[in-house]
Amino acid sequence: MEITFIDRSELVKQGKLLTFEVAMKPLPDERMRTIRVWLPPLYDGNRSFPVLYMHDGQVIIPDKEWADLIGGWKVDEIIPSLEPEIQCIVVAIDHSDDRGSELLPPYARNPAHMIPRPAGQPEYTPLGHYYADFVRDTLKPIIDGNFLTKPDAANTGIGGASMGGLQSFYMTMKDPDVFGRSFDLSPGMDILDESCLSLIDSYDPGRLNNVRFYMCCGDQEIEETIMTSTITVYRRMKDRLHLDSRHLCAVIDTREYHWNSSWSRFLADGIRYLFSEDNSVEGPPDMSQFIKKEQADDSLPLEE
Repeated sequence: MEITFIDRSELVKQGKLLTFEVAMKPLPDERMRTIRVWLPPLYDGNRSFPVLYMHDGQVIIPDKEWADLIGGWKVDEIIPSLEPEIQCIVVAIDHSDDRGSELLPPYARNPAHMIPRPAGQPEYTPLGHYYADFVRDTLKPIIDGNFLTKPDAANTGIGGASMGGLQSFYMTMKDPDVFGRSFDLSPGMDILDESCLSLIDSYDPGRLNNVRFYMCCGDQEIEETIMTSTITVYRRMKDRLHLDSRHLCAVIDTREYHWNSSWSRFLADGIRYLFSEDNSVEGPPDMSQFIKKEQADDSLPLEE
């Protein structure tokens, strides 16, 4: 497949940004899609990098006219500040007006949940399985064939927010041998409700031996409902699939909203959890030495 890359590095502060167009061939109409490939400053043609595929590309790395309005995720600022061994290539897939269908997995919907859509637009039809196959069978081979990547599942992540978080969860459960790292921000688990739990209950836990899930959300406004469903899914996966803290992490920050600036704040922690060689946590840090110091030091200010 012949691909024409366009240099759009003027859109990022660090690293390099290339874009290209590709047909989403598994979808029945083979719709075209813009792909944004961000290469970290350390990408010099000598070493290979993990890859994080992300939905909603024009939000992850926005054009100039959108940057001030939506903020973006600041991948070009956050990822270069991380440890060199976990810095990754970001492949951001633009969304279309049919986003609600493309990022909807093919499972029974929660009848009480209505996905917001513009007035007059027809009900969403699940196309998430086609979209997943496009990333697996069309997009990933292009990226691995043109860039220095670590193509194994342990170094291949899929991530997104809201419905993108739900689709990322689905894609990891569908193809854990391809997408071994799942970055699920404010995932709309409540859209599927019981069918999502049924998927977990019937799943072979052995398929997830080398997979990691990082789930996160806030608790402000609509995030309250999403938080509840995320915790429910987290507990069901922990109980039924026996995933430990190295393979399953849920972070709830009650200050955060359903918006890009909130999701961006989880980016560094999420990448560290997903791509660090050892991401285990034995327990909370020992604070006894600090407590003793505070008791002995009258000069320390007291919190009101």
